[in-house]
Amino acid sequence: MGRCQPLVFSGRHGSSQASGPDAMASKEAELWEQQRCWIQETLDRKFREQEKVFLELVNKLVQEEDIEEVHSASFTTLAEWQVQKPPSIQPKDAAPKKPLPRGATGLAKSLMSEISHPEPPVIAFVKGPLDVYMGIVVCIHLAFMIAMAQLTGDTLDNDLGITSEAPTWSPEIFDIVEVVFFCIYVVDVLVRVVILRTEWAYDHFEGLMFMNLFDAILVLVSAAELFILPVLSDGREGTSRSIRVIKLIRITRTLRVVKTVGIFRQLRVLVRSCVASVGALGWSMVLLLLLKLGFALAICQALQGYIADQSADLETRLEMNRFYGSFVKALYTMFEVTHSGSWPLRVRPVVEKVSPWYALLFLSYITLVVFAVIRIVTALFLKETLASAANDADIAIEGQGREAKSFQRKLEELFRAADEDGNGALSADEFLEAMNLPSVQQYLNYLDIRVQDIGPLFDILDDGDGLITIAEFSKGLMQIKGQARALDMVVLHHENAKLLKEVQAVRREVSGRKPQARFTCIQTTI
Repeated sequence: MGRCQPLVFSGRHGSSQASGPDAMASKEAELWEQQRCWIQETLDRKFREQEKVFLELVNKLVQEEDIEEVHSASFTTLAEWQVQKPPSIQPKDAAPKKPLPRGATGLAKSLMSEISHPEPPVIAFVKGPLDVYMGIVVCIHLAFMIAMAQLTGDTLDNDLGITSEAPTWSPEIFDIVEVVFFCIYVVDVLVRVVILRTEWAYDHFEGLMFMNLFDAILVLVSAAELFILPVLSDGREGTSRSIRVIKLIRITRTLRVVKTVGIFRQLRVLVRSCVASVGALGWSMVLLLLLKLGFALAICQALQGYIADQSADLETRLEMNRFYGSFVKALYTMFEVTHSGSWPLRVRPVVEKVSPWYALLFLSYITLVVFAVIRIVTALFLKETLASAANDADIAIEGQGREAKSFQRKLEELFRAADEDGNGALSADEFLEAMNLPSVQQYLNYLDIRVQDIGPLFDILDDGDGLITIAEFSKGLMQIKGQARALDMVVLHHENAKLLKEVQAVRREVSGRKPQARFTCIQTTI
């Protein structure tokens, strides 16, 4: 807006030499006009300052340092920014970070790791890619163990005379493979201990490193199997069998691959959901256990009299004693009745061979527990699992990241469709022509971008060069996507309140002076 030009007031007859009351009225009117112009310029200046504050705030929220202002700017960096915070700059004299309290959430660990000093490349490799490589090694080792178990089974079939084909493989091959994998695991543990040092056992962000300690224990178990047990025993097949079963626990290390490789996102979400639902599962099992305990005790006491009856059929008494003779037997039978779905095989012999009145007891249990309670527990367990997964910060961040990348791919398609000359930038004519198309407006509504006035939108997205690059296009549309956020409303309310106070102060200052004094104040201010 241009500078306000005060109106020029002349005398009644149009003469500049007018005097008397007309000259005084004209002078006073001119003073008031200058006052009006000054107030208008003041308000314009305040609104410009307010607009500058808004632009700075938005730029801090959406601007990323790595975005280059070129026509071929990539969308990928913008997508990652939507779910990642800009790296904080830590002062040189910053105090060392304190260890996180026990039980800190994954989001807190992530935030603390972001504000700390960047780790050296070697340590970052040990904490990241090395886990992936070792997970692949574990999977290969597991495949060899499966092959060994299968070939051993074929050998046992031949020894038992089930098959006549003799095995053609040599057990020494698997012994050599076991030694090779053992050496790899030893090198992995030693590398982690040497590079991570104290962080190998305890990390300030993660706490006690159970997985590293678990790997060390498994290495010791493998050493005992390969080198110590053969010396203590004549053969390796006796004592080492149990240790070989324990080594199967090493498969849990493959979860580290799931944690770091993005292709297993669905499996990672499922594992986290199961871990989050452990509490609901435990209480559900407690409830069902109490119900099974009560019914097992009742049915056991009821059938023990029939089992002790010497006049009853011996075969029936043995069958009842097999399933309901003691509390432990009755409890295991009720576990089968509740969870296996084979309750007719355990209930029908009692109803047909002992007494039909037991049908009332069993049918009541089946109806109340197997049909009603199990379904209620399942529904609550599912609800708790979904709620835990929805409240997980890491899962939410991953979901927002995928949504941002998908949104940017759609914006890229829209930008390329609007860029008719293919130079990687949109002129004002290209932008207005594309935005006025009904199909484009419908597509923007589909993306939750509602633009009421297309004209000012180009000026908002443009940085002053008259062209809109792909970075400016995506960044600007992301800002206006969806409804106004609470932060926007709070900032707007704060700035408006501050502006209102300043306008009221100017008004009080102006209204409290005489016309001549007001003019002097205006001249001094300008």
